[in-house]
Parts: sequence; C-alpha cells; structure tokens
Amino acid sequence: MNIWELQASDNIDALLSEEFSDSIGRDAVQGYNTDKQSRSEWEKRTENGVKLAVQIVENKNWPWEVSSNVKFPLVTIAALQFNARAYPALVKAPNIVKYRVTGADKDGQKAARAARISKHMSYQLTEEDENWEEDSDKMFVVLPIVGTAFKKTFFDSEAGHNVSKLVLPQNLIVNYYAKTIEDCERKTEFFNLSERKIRGRVLKRLFSDKELHQAITPPEKKVSDDRQGLVEPSQDNLRDRPLLEQHCYLDLDEDGYPEPYVVTVDQSSGKVLRIVSRFGDIETEQSVEIDKLTDQLKLLNIQIQAVMASVPPPQQGQEITQEALQAAQQAEQRVLQLQGQQQKIAEQIEKLEASNKKNPKILEIRTEEHYTKYGFIPSPDGGFYDLGLGSLLGPLNDSVNTLINQLIDSGTLNNGSHGFLGRGARIQGGKVEFKEPFEWLRVNSTGQSLKDSIVPLPINQPSPVLFNLLSLLINYSEKVSSVTETMTGGNPGQNTPAYNMSAMLEQGLQVFNAIFKREYRSFRRELRKNYLLNRKYLNPIDYFETLDGPAQVLQNDYSADPKDCIPATDPNAFSDTEGLTKVTFLAERAKMVPGYNPVSVERRMLEAMDIPDVQEVYPLDDQGNPAIKPPKNPEIELKIAEEQRRTLEAQSRMEKDKALAQSKMDVDESVVILNQQKAGAIDDKTAIDKFNAVTERMKARMQGLQVAFDSSERLNERDRKDKSGTDN
Repeated sequence: MNIWELQASDNIDALLSEEFSDSIGRDAVQGYNTDKQSRSEWEKRTENGVKLAVQIVENKNWPWEVSSNVKFPLVTIAALQFNARAYPALVKAPNIVKYRVTGADKDGQKAARAARISKHMSYQLTEEDENWEEDSDKMFVVLPIVGTAFKKTFFDSEAGHNVSKLVLPQNLIVNYYAKTIEDCERKTEFFNLSERKIRGRVLKRLFSDKELHQAITPPEKKVSDDRQGLVEPSQDNLRDRPLLEQHCYLDLDEDGYPEPYVVTVDQSSGKVLRIVSRFGDIETEQSVEIDKLTDQLKLLNIQIQAVMASVPPPQQGQEITQEALQAAQQAEQRVLQLQGQQQKIAEQIEKLEASNKKNPKILEIRTEEHYTKYGFIPSPDGGFYDLGLGSLLGPLNDSVNTLINQLIDSGTLNNGSHGFLGRGARIQGGKVEFKEPFEWLRVNSTGQSLKDSIVPLPINQPSPVLFNLLSLLINYSEKVSSVTETMTGGNPGQNTPAYNMSAMLEQGLQVFNAIFKREYRSFRRELRKNYLLNRKYLNPIDYFETLDGPAQVLQNDYSADPKDCIPATDPNAFSDTEGLTKVTFLAERAKMVPGYNPVSVERRMLEAMDIPDVQEVYPLDDQGNPAIKPPKNPEIELKIAEEQRRTLEAQSRMEKDKALAQSKMDVDESVVILNQQKAGAIDDKTAIDKFNAVTERMKARMQGLQVAFDSSERLNERDRKDKSGTDN
C-alpha cells in the first residue's frame, strides 16, 4: 500500500487481510501486558498512595476486632494545598494563552497576529472545549497524589474542534524504563466503551464490523469503588467493553521503515477495530529534491529581476543609442536563458511530484504526538513515572496511623475495666455488664471475699514518648510536603514581624515553585500541540465570540513558530502575593524612570489583582491605546488660557504700537503732501488722491485694532468666568 493511501484512510484495518489484522491485535495485547508488568511495583505504590489520599478504612482485627482504625489525612491535606495553589495560578481564565512577538515589528502585523492567536486559543480552551478546565482541576488533585498525569490533545472529528482530555496514569500504560513520552515506541491507553457506542462507530465506518464473541474481561476494581461503595453491574449487557488504544509503529507499506499508527483493539477478543495514521511531516527523497529545485526557482526569479532592473526603460523623448540597444538585447537573451532554465526545473519538479505520489522513497516520518506528560517530582531511579506524595509520604503516613491508633487503643484500655475473677466471687456465669449509669448489681458474696476475688488487669497509661514521636513524624511529613502551619494560613504568633512572615512564606513556597515550573513546561507543550492542530484543521477564517465581542482568526496566523506559544501566567510567580509584589515594583519604577509603557503597566496591575472583565473596566482600541480619553485637568486649562491671554495682550500691544507708529508716519506724510501743495510742487488732484490713500490706510488700521480689542475682551471675560467657577 502507498504511504499516501495509508495517511488518507479513516480506518486502515479495512484494507488489511483478516489474518494480518489478527496478528496486529495479538501483538498489541501482548505489548500492553508486557508494559503493564514492567510497572507492577509502581502500581502497588500508587494504589497504596491513593488509599491513603481517599482514606479508605480497611478491615483490622489486631489487637482486637474493634480496635482503632484511624487514617491520618497527611496526603489528602498536601494534595488539596497543591491544587489550591497550582490550579488558579496556571489557569487564569479568560486569558490563558499568550503568543510572543519576536523580532522587529514596524507595521504592527506581528503584534496583531499574536493578539488574534492568544485570544482564539484562550477561547478554545475555556469555551469551545468545555471539559478542559474541569479536567485541569482534576489533574491538579491527581498529580500530587500519584505523581504523574497525562493530557491527550487531538482533533475530534465528531465535535469539530480540538480536545484536550485528562488521562489518568493508571489508564496510560507505558514501559517503566521508557525515557520520555515522545520517544517511547509504544504506549497504550485503556478505556471502556459501551456496546451501543461501538456499534455507532461501526455504522460511521470508524470501527471495523467484527464479531466480538468472547466473554468480556471483568473490569479491574478501583480504589474509589471501595471508598464510595460502588458495585459493578452483574449483567454483561450493562458493562462496557475494555478497549486498548495503542500508539505504536508498524510497517504497513512494507518498505522496512515502521510508521506511526494508532491501533484500537478489543482487549477481550484481541480483534482490531481501527487503525489510523498519526503522521506529521513526511520527508521523502523526492520531497527533498523538490525543495532544492524550488529554491533554485526562487534564485532564478531574483536573477531575472536583477537583469531587468539593470536595463532601465528609455524616457519619453530620449534618443536610444546603439549601446543601450545592445544592452537591452543582451538582457533579453539572458532573461530568455534564465526562463528556459526555469522551465526545465519546473518539468523536473512535476516529474518528481508524480513519482512522489506513486512510489515515495521515505526518509523520515515525523510523529504527531497526542499525549503530554505532567510530572510532580522526577523519579530518582530514572523510571518513566514521577513520584507523588502518595509514595513519598506513604511510609510516614503509615507510621503516623500506627502511633495514633496505639494511643487511642491505650486510652480505650484505660477508660474501660477488665481483669480476672477468682472462684471466691459468687457471681452467676455469663457476661456481666452495666447497661446504664448508677446501676448496682446484686451478687451472692460478702464484701471482703468479693474484693479479694476481683483482680483488675494492669494497664499502662498512654506513653508520652509515643505522643512526642507522633509530633516528630507529623512535623517531618509537613516538611516533605511543604504544608506547614504558616502555609495553610495558621498564625505563627502575634509578635511575628511582617517581614519575617513574608520571608517564611517565600521560603515555604520554594518547593511548590519548582514543581509549578514543571507544570508550566508541560502546559507549554500542550499548547504547542493545540497550535499545530489549528495549523492543520482550522478553517481559513474562523469566527468566534469572546467577552470582548466577536473576533476572527486566520488559519495562516498559525504558520509561525509554535514555540512562541506560551501560557499567559508567570512561571516565576506561583502565588498571587508574588505576582502582585512584582507588578507593584514595576508600577513604582514606571513612575520614577521614563520610557515605560503606562498602558501595559496598568493592565498588568489589573490582571495581577484578578479584576474581572479588564477590557470593560479599562478598554483599549485596536492599536492598544486607551479607548476612553482622560479628562482635561482644570488647573492646566487655566494656565493655558492665561498664557493665551498674555500672548494676545502682547500681540495687541505690538499691533497698537505698530499702528501708532504707522499713524504718525501717515500724519507726517499728510504734512509733507500739504507743504508740497502749498509750494506748488503738486496739483490739487494729486494731493487729494494721496490724502485719500492715507485715509484708507488709517481706516483699515483702526478696524484691525478694533477686532484685536474685541478678541482680547472676550478672552478676558472667559478668564474671569473660569476663575469665578473655580472659586465657587
């Protein structure tokens, strides 16, 4: 079979022979059993840790049938404390995802694309995938107890969107000696599916229609069933069938290079129900050669443009010389030569593409990984599954339980009365008991002989050494889990300085901070899987609705580097107090040092305080500027008005002085005209014309002065009103 046919098939099992399919099913079940056996010791530790966390009370008959059977909640308290800190710190809805802008961004296109991606992926996790946040909450409870949890990220064709669901470590079987979830050759997810749902997938041609006639293997009894008193139904038709979804490598095209597939097998019968590929990018000899030839085409295009640019077109009216004509002819020949090379390369690419479709020579098939591993504390023995508090605190918790039960049993013995009865005590046979207070029983004996015949059993008082040892074990258990009295909100003392209190909290959170960074890294890998799924399955233009209103994202937006997709939370601020302290320091520095972006600082302050609907409280426009402009400062406005008034007064004075000077010149000119007329140097008509010209200039000048005077009066009147309103 061709690799492209295998990639396009919805169920490859339909293309295989029954014998070949059965052999794949047997290998899948055998591999599942092998991997499960390799982690048998881990399963025992995990089961004991879960029992301590859910406080399952087991039957106990020592030192007597109804002796004390207390389970101290060390693991439970530690798990709840971690969940209460990690869940709100990592899942800060609605802004969960942030896409970084790297490199220069002169026109702002990168920032706009990053904003679209951040908003869309946050919407996908909180609104589109409705179970994501709930699964994340569950994961942060399971993780500290068991030590490992998984998220399965895939495109759900039935729902039509990406899905990230929680997979418990008990249900994802990986060989204990595997190094990473990405590099292990085989991993198997165990899950149950009802007969009705199996039949529905058969009708949709997602599962092969096979006779699953063998008896269903009874499901394993869960620890939670004991705690909740659940009982599996006895009727087979009400039980779900156990299925195995194995992510493995098979050589179905028989080229000697195994490809990554997902094989779904019915565990009871070993029948294969579905096989689908999980191919990422496929690299073949033909595709490598096509990439090289494509680069050559790009280089030839650049050369053609350079040749055409070397011969500028003649300007209109410019005479074409013989040298210019020869250069144009040579350039045309060079362009034709380069275009001929392009044609040959295009023909080679076409042949390679046809060969790649018919007979691809595989070099590498990158695997599309579905699972993301979340770890608590790495295992010191190098095993695949990380350590949880169930394993770390298990021995200490068992010792604490033993000491508490011994103290309670000792108190029970001291509170009761028991001993030996001699033959001299004339009491009827059988049990003698007092059913109510102030009750006296008659016996056939004198006082002296009855006293001598009853000997109380000697019982020691509860040992203070045991109590001190109990306190010691609980203190060290709190140190292991970092759940001290201060960390749980207890008051260390009324006289404790605030600085010391803050320092103790900071030091107490160091262990949690290290674990939180591990969860941050895992969450970042989960987001990258969602990013790549959007690149592959998203519509060219996808519209969605957020709290800020309708929005859209382009499939082409997801063509950049997925490594720039990161969680919006700060990996170095595990608690709200740490984050608020950092933002407060940032705000103070922004006031002291110029160059900070005040809008970004204000937004970070609001987000650190967990103010809901930040966009509604402090809205920004498309360019990231405040949508609501700040009101004008009255004092500044008064100062501006005062400066304007002074400027106008100065201009009025200058114009007045200028007008007076020009008027004096006009008067002097009039005197000169009059003297010339008297001396007979000019006639009467010329003198009249000159006088009229001088008069017109003086009239226009007076009108200008009147306008300036009116403007100054209006400005003074407004200034007086402003001052009057301010005083009121």
